[in-house]
Amino acid sequence: MAIEYSVSRDGHFIHAIASGCVTGDEFVEYEVAHAVDSRIKSPVSELLEIQSDALRQITKEDILRVIERRKELSTPHTLHRCAIVVESGGKHTWDLAKFYEGMSILHSLEVVIVFGDSRIARIWLGIERMQPGFA
Repeated sequence: MAIEYSVSRDGHFIHAIASGCVTGDEFVEYEVAHAVDSRIKSPVSELLEIQSDALRQITKEDILRVIERRKELSTPHTLHRCAIVVESGGKHTWDLAKFYEGMSILHSLEVVIVFGDSRIARIWLGIERMQPGFA
């Protein structure tokens, strides 16, 4: 899978990295895999870091497939905060992440925010503390 993830903090934190060239099917597979992962406990914070151009093959239709597949799952939805980090990758990746953010607000109980900086995303998730004097 081109999106690898780990679960830590007693099931309350998911750290995922998208690398290489993720296909639409791989993206859907990732979203379904962690939605049904028995190690994950509510509430959960997720950090999805997208490496340069990893989502270049993903389309808005793939994002909509994720939403449809989630509706089909029999597992209850987990209270979820997700920080998507797009450090590079151009306009397509950023626009796709923002589309995902908007669709998540409409279709699920999760909060998704897109960031351009991993450190700021970690602070928002509460897994890193803000340094004194940081503005």
